[in-house]
This record gives sequence, C-alpha cells and structure tokens, in this order.
Amino acid sequence: MELSFAEQTLAFGYSVVLGAALAVLYGVIKFFRFAFSFGKAAVVACDVAFMLIWALCVFYFSLAFLRGSIRVHIIIGSGLGFALWRLTAGRQAFRLYRPVVRFFRSLFQKICRKLKIYSKYLLKIACGILYNISRKKDGLDLRKKRIGKRKSNEIKNAKNKAG
Repeated sequence: MELSFAEQTLAFGYSVVLGAALAVLYGVIKFFRFAFSFGKAAVVACDVAFMLIWALCVFYFSLAFLRGSIRVHIIIGSGLGFALWRLTAGRQAFRLYRPVVRFFRSLFQKICRKLKIYSKYLLKIACGILYNISRKKDGLDLRKKRIGKRKSNEIKNAKNKAG
C-alpha cells in the first residue's frame, strides 16, 4: 500500500492549500478576538480550539488523500501554507479589517456604557423597593417610629436646656 511520488507531491500541494485555508479561519477568529477583547483566557481557549480544528482537518485530509496514512510532509505542508498566508495576504487582510475592529470596539463600548447606566438605574429602583420592604414589619412603618423618637428626643433636649 505504497503511495507513488506523484500522489505524495499532489497531497503536499493540497496540504499547503489546506494550511492557507486554516490561516483564513484563524484570521476570522483573530478578528473576533481583537474586536471584543475578551482577555487572556479567551485567547488561550481560541488557540486550543484552533489547534483541535487543525488536527481534525489534517486527519481527515490524510484519510481522503493518503488512504489514512499520516505523513510528516502533510503536516509541514499545512504549516507552510499557514505561514505563507500569514506573512503575505494575512498582513494585508489585518490592515483592511483594523478599521472595522475599531468600529466594533467603539460600538461594543457604547452599548456596554448604556447597559451599565440602565442596570444602575434598575438596581437603584430595586434597592429602594427592597429597602422599603425591609423597613416595614408587621404592617408598621419603622421609620415613623424613628421620627417619633427623634421628636421626643428633641423635646427632652429642649426641656433640659430650659431647665
């Protein structure tokens, strides 16, 4: 079950194309990562997910073109295609979508600011309702009792000053 030189060369060429296609996919993932800047944990998660996608693509590629045998030159070819894309057209694509990323970031920040203001307003209303509920006990408003105590203390202080 030996592969001929022509089949191996053709598979290598297609693996370079596969690497370039995977680089385009990585560019899309990178676009969303830059646009929404989720943090370091999200970068690690995206990179791990991309590596798994890459491994699955190379595996299925070897099943389709090499009758199930995984060859080193296929992995090297896909890495070469990835590097060629990133060093040539990938840089140009990044320059093109940089203004789009800035637009999405500013839009995302504006939406977050509006939601923050609105959520503070809702929390203020909710806390006011909860504050008033916690002050009422057995149908009596405890604030009225405090006002009554305050007035009685004022009367006692006035008598002490007069006396």
